[in-house]
Amino acid sequence: MKKPKSKQVRIQSYNTEVQEIQLPEKWIKFGKPESGSNPLSLLPLPAKSPIRRIDKNTYSQYAGCTKFQQLPISKNLKDGLRQAGYKNMTNIQRASLPHSLCGRDILGAAKTGSGKTLAFIILVCRLWLWTFIVFQGKKQKEGGRGGFVFLYFIY
Repeated sequence: MKKPKSKQVRIQSYNTEVQEIQLPEKWIKFGKPESGSNPLSLLPLPAKSPIRRIDKNTYSQYAGCTKFQQLPISKNLKDGLRQAGYKNMTNIQRASLPHSLCGRDILGAAKTGSGKTLAFIILVCRLWLWTFIVFQGKKQKEGGRGGFVFLYFIY
């Protein structure tokens, strides 16, 4: 039988998860594309351009990126996309994700199979991870363990 993790180890793990979520949030605010701009009109990022934090208050550009690894999303979400075989973004994903990540509403039309649903799911997972981390933190501060229920509907 495994020995349960100490409270200090759980809190350290939680703090690491919070930092992993907060970094993309700062990155999104820093590199927010102009409202109404089309990320497809931007040149793709150079292959060897820096990704994420460049220095203390500067982050790389993400509007115009062509790969999921260049997006300001958590490492866990990037790892999941990579393991599922998603590397390059489609045009609808390139056009919509930079705006939707910073909280803007999107209206887009594209052919079936072009990646619209994946763009939506990335946002849902991002928000779900953030909600889960915040919820767990509140429960740990109160001294208890928390549970989280994730519901989904199929229509």
